[in-house]
Amino acid sequence: MTRLSNQTLSTAKAAKPQYDRAAVKVGIVHLGPGAFHRAHQAVYTDDAMAVSGGDWGICGVSLNSRGMAEALSPQDGLYTLTLRDKSPSNRIIGSVKEVVCAKDDPDYVLAKLSHPDVSIVTMTITEKGYALLGNGHLDVDNAGIAKDVESPRNPSSAIGYLVEACRLRRAAAVPPLTLISCDNLPSNGDKLKTVVTEFAALIDGPLADYITGHVRFPNTMVDSITPATDDGVIEAVSVATGLHDAAPVQREAFSQWVIEDNLPEHRPDWEAAGATVTSDVHSFEMTKLRILNGAHSTLTYLGLLAGEVSVEDAISNPTLRDFVDALIPSETIPTIEAPKGLSLSGYWSQIIARFENPNIVHLLEQISHDGSQKIPARIFPVIEHHMNTGHVATRACFVVAAWIEFNRQRRAAGNPPTDGYLTHNITLLPSSELDAANYADAFLKIEAVIPKKLAEHADVRASIIHAAKAIADDGVINAAQSILNP
Repeated sequence: MTRLSNQTLSTAKAAKPQYDRAAVKVGIVHLGPGAFHRAHQAVYTDDAMAVSGGDWGICGVSLNSRGMAEALSPQDGLYTLTLRDKSPSNRIIGSVKEVVCAKDDPDYVLAKLSHPDVSIVTMTITEKGYALLGNGHLDVDNAGIAKDVESPRNPSSAIGYLVEACRLRRAAAVPPLTLISCDNLPSNGDKLKTVVTEFAALIDGPLADYITGHVRFPNTMVDSITPATDDGVIEAVSVATGLHDAAPVQREAFSQWVIEDNLPEHRPDWEAAGATVTSDVHSFEMTKLRILNGAHSTLTYLGLLAGEVSVEDAISNPTLRDFVDALIPSETIPTIEAPKGLSLSGYWSQIIARFENPNIVHLLEQISHDGSQKIPARIFPVIEHHMNTGHVATRACFVVAAWIEFNRQRRAAGNPPTDGYLTHNITLLPSSELDAANYADAFLKIEAVIPKKLAEHADVRASIIHAAKAIADDGVINAAQSILNP
């Protein structure tokens, strides 16, 4: 079948970019051009150029993997977005102009990052890409960070590239960058600023001062369920569009991007594309992290322990549905100050409907990755809120227990969970030969992952250990039912 490219674009049986793509220059560099970025920020940018124009083409940079560059380069950066909803649709996204692998051509990447035409760097590098310790500071012992501190002119990590780009721009008197994190981290812009400036301070104090005073780090919140692309998606897109696309992306129709009002005057017209620019990202962020992402993690670890495969499978399991539908209203929502005009109960009902979408196959295994970075943002704050009011959030504690027991069972079976931080710090983990209660007890002593205040709270600790033992002894469904019906 003919491959999607600039040359064949006109024949595609799908909506096409509504601007002169050939005339658009690269104005954005994106680190981590995976499925979520291409289904989300790249689409907002595509829409913004269609409405308001501008040279906001994207250079996608994969730090290590060649896969995306190999898939998209023959397609001139073009790919298909397929919306999986009641009325599925396809459109070709044109905002990505090129994709490169930094490992193969680091000089080209640094030249792009420091080019005067580029003023914005966005990133989806996952939680582990920020090299954050549990206390919110830079992990100087992280292998990539340590290497880049020793050789800052030859970076390999995302943070190293950003700092070197800032140095090059300062030296050449090129205007400073705006660095926009699009990862599911609370206060992601603030965290990015912390690690970038702390890294810079290790190698060049005046550079750290320059970054602090001139580089913008807006906080953001992103949302759209984006399952991984598989062969079935590639085949369906090829049939629908009449062209072979090696890297299509799929997502639900719902999409949300909330950006802190800390942006330069010269930027894409993302508001015209539907983004929200506000001074109150925090409320949106907490709402999404604790309700949607918290529910995702709940369904994931309970669901995988119960043998479920996808989010739809898990929400269709009566016990798991009852459990998450009790957790969110009774324990999670009371911890959130709602954004102005938003009904939290209505938001939760909307999320349930999104989870039940039969056209989206969102694999629990995919969501389970990097739990040590996700659970602290999604579940721990719920537990700590109730601790501060003198109560134990038993359902939230059960989720933590399920995550710990999932970790133990998978490690004991020789199939450890995908978790970059724990893999890098494997010596922190207790022996998987321990029984569930003792494993949970030891796991709760990992101070780099578990907040000391939470781990040392006798009732919370007992609740988690008891739940881990019940899951191991009785199975997750029976154990969850005992929490629902004490």
